[in-house]
Amino acid sequence: MKVLNSNDINILSLPDEILLVIFDKLYMVDILYSLVDVNQRFDRLALDPFYIHHLDFVINRDDIHNSSVDTQILDRICSKILPRFNGKVQKLTVDQFSMERVLGTIDYPQLHSLSLVNYQSKILLQHLKGMIINIISIRQLLRLIYI
Repeated sequence: MKVLNSNDINILSLPDEILLVIFDKLYMVDILYSLVDVNQRFDRLALDPFYIHHLDFVINRDDIHNSSVDTQILDRICSKILPRFNGKVQKLTVDQFSMERVLGTIDYPQLHSLSLVNYQSKILLQHLKGMIINIISIRQLLRLIYI
């Protein structure tokens, strides 16, 4: 029987199935920020269309202010990682701190579910007013183009 030295085992020795079970226990934000662009194998697993069909940008940690994603982390994810998804996202979960940045980064043509979590009603109302104003502005612009 071969005895394994503790130096012989690392995370890259694990099969994909075990890595995916580990990924399921982590926050989506942590996976995207920490594992994408580490190596081709992690990219393949973390960016798999079956895995990224539901993006959850809400994390519930005590050490992060208001359960929001750190700005630097969110900036990297939005600028370098989200553009690689090419419309594969079907469900999106955001909080009041990540919504504008995440929704404004790429188009979501396959999106059929948007969940808003941990919203203060006042901030939600401001976002909805902004969206309505944008929709009205787009409609007015389209009317001007077609007149």
